[in-house]
Formats: sequence, structure tokens, C-alpha cells
Amino acid sequence: MSASDLEARVRSTLSLALGVEVPEAGPFARLAVPKWDSLKHVEVIFMLEDEFGVQFTEDEFPALKCVESIVEKVRTHLAA
Repeated sequence: MSASDLEARVRSTLSLALGVEVPEAGPFARLAVPKWDSLKHVEVIFMLEDEFGVQFTEDEFPALKCVESIVEKVRTHLAA
């Protein structure tokens, strides 16, 4: 999967999970989205795990706070 395809899928998953429009490019972070509270964060993580067939550790949860960090973590898991 190309880097751009991976990022597009992450953005699409975030949009679905959060019920907001996620721009196709540029920054998109948890702190800028009021709906992305702690409960929603767990839902986002579960949806990402389902979408990509990966399993994040609890230690990784806090790092999954923006598109860039999510793409990096997913890429790391897919490469393992």
C-alpha cells in the first residue's frame, strides 16, 4: 500500500469515526476536534484496528493523536 493510500484510508476512517469532515491533506489533530474526547479516542482506535487489521498496545494509544502519528504507527504495524 502506498503512503498516500494509507493516509487516505486513515483520514476516511477518522471521518467515519468522528462524524466530521477530515481534509484530504494538511494537519488534523485530536486537540483541534472537540468531538474527539477520550471515549471517542477508544472508538477511533478500534476502528483503525479493524480497518488495517492491526492491534495497538495501550502504550501506543496516547501517540495516536493526529493523522501523521496514526499513519506512522499503522505503517510500523503493517511492516512487522
